[in-house]
Amino acid sequence: MIYHMTIRSRLDKTGCRRWRIPCAWLALSLLFSGCAIEQEISRTPRTAVEQLLLTGAVDQALTNLTLTLPPQADLHLEVSGFYIDRGRLNMRDQTSGTVQDPTVDFLFVRDTVAVALGRMGYRIRKRDDHPAYLVRVAIEALGTMQGLTFVGMPPIQSVVVPFALPELTLYKLQAQSGYARFHLDVFDNLTGAYKGSSATIIGRTHYDQYTALFYITWTKTDLTAPP
Repeated sequence: MIYHMTIRSRLDKTGCRRWRIPCAWLALSLLFSGCAIEQEISRTPRTAVEQLLLTGAVDQALTNLTLTLPPQADLHLEVSGFYIDRGRLNMRDQTSGTVQDPTVDFLFVRDTVAVALGRMGYRIRKRDDHPAYLVRVAIEALGTMQGLTFVGMPPIQSVVVPFALPELTLYKLQAQSGYARFHLDVFDNLTGAYKGSSATIIGRTHYDQYTALFYITWTKTDLTAPP
């Protein structure tokens, strides 16, 4: 009897040692849970950072713009793109929001392209002035994206005890990026004949906010003079 009890005792100790490390890792993973969201739509009104991400992406794309036309040619600019049918959500009530009008963004791209073409020596005219060429700016993509990577314990609201635990952050990355992609199509303004297109130009920007060990924070961005 003593022999069997000794064997069982040894087996119990061995089993506990065998499962001690996996159980510890399981407990830590449950305590310090993390999440990663690669892409999601912006859920806040357009902030200064988001505006700079868009303008910076457009400016960066235009650094690669080339157009083969006679020097000081007269141009008329038009712009087109996909309609943005997704509203901007309210943080407190995600069922409500306002529909974002894309025409304002399109006009900004058109005016920014006009400045770039003006610096290249071309002259921007109204359609009624009968310029030699019609240039259509085709916006393939223009917008921002957000991502979240979090390692730690999210805030907990107790049901039994009337107090809440704050967020405990070991590592957190709130990443925002801007993306612009478009090209220019050139037509003869009098005959409507197609003359050619520019290469597709792409611009990217980013604004990343980091938090480590609860309170250490820093930012990485390629924006000029961010807020």
